[in-house]
Amino acid sequence: MDKQNETRRVMITLSDQAITKLDHLVAEKQRELNKNPELAKYNLRVNKSNILEAWLSNQ
Repeated sequence: MDKQNETRRVMITLSDQAITKLDHLVAEKQRELNKNPELAKYNLRVNKSNILEAWLSNQ
């Protein structure tokens, strides 16, 4: 299974509480990116899939 399919599978199985926590983590990481002038100039966006892919890569 490729990363994108695995990420979709995990997203579907998450509880509402886990999705809320993931949304909070996305907002926190986005704020960190925006505070860093070196990264802010690239207008990077963090989303739930990015977070899950990174987590799955480390498993």
